[in-house]
Amino acid sequence: MKENIYLRVALKAFLFWLLFSLAGFFWGDKLVSALLPFYEWTVEQVNPNYQADIRIEKENQAEPKIILAATALRNIPIVPDKELAAGKTIESSVTVLHTLVPLVILLTVLCVFPLRNLRQRALLLLLGIPAVFAVSALTAPLQLLGNLEIGFMNAAQKFGYSKETPWVLDWMILTEGGGRWLIPILIGLLCGVIVHHFSPQESPDTEAVAR
Repeated sequence: MKENIYLRVALKAFLFWLLFSLAGFFWGDKLVSALLPFYEWTVEQVNPNYQADIRIEKENQAEPKIILAATALRNIPIVPDKELAAGKTIESSVTVLHTLVPLVILLTVLCVFPLRNLRQRALLLLLGIPAVFAVSALTAPLQLLGNLEIGFMNAAQKFGYSKETPWVLDWMILTEGGGRWLIPILIGLLCGVIVHHFSPQESPDTEAVAR
């Protein structure tokens, strides 16, 4: 009996993952466009040295990219006698599909998390809204900033200096090493546990319908 339940959940998860993946493939740039102002705000909160301008670009048939144009608001040291002058703009990028992977995982977890009734399912999907912003803040904007830091470290090496690795670059490396898969899974499970334990139960008849 348990094997049938696990198989059903696995099949349901695969179908939702496939559905969200196809949506991301065909309409990913339009979906991400809605998050760009939030990405800009996150970048500026994490590193107030920059004014962020983020856009999506697609060249010919290439995969669409999210471009961060970060304008320095003050002189930013690179090495003791070199700096990025205030007003200078530098760029980094990440592909749209790469950015969508954590969101696809999160939405899949939210849709298959086992709950008692339809009310809990609706509450979970509602809780998924801040979860989407949380996952977005912890992935794409920090990766864009991490790519900028790689440029600073490469520039310092050209001048014969070594820079201490900033935390945002460590975070980017962590997420690229598997964290961008783990973060949405953990946040999705946390949302499910919160709804499961703190939302009111319904009658057995309603629970049967929800299953």
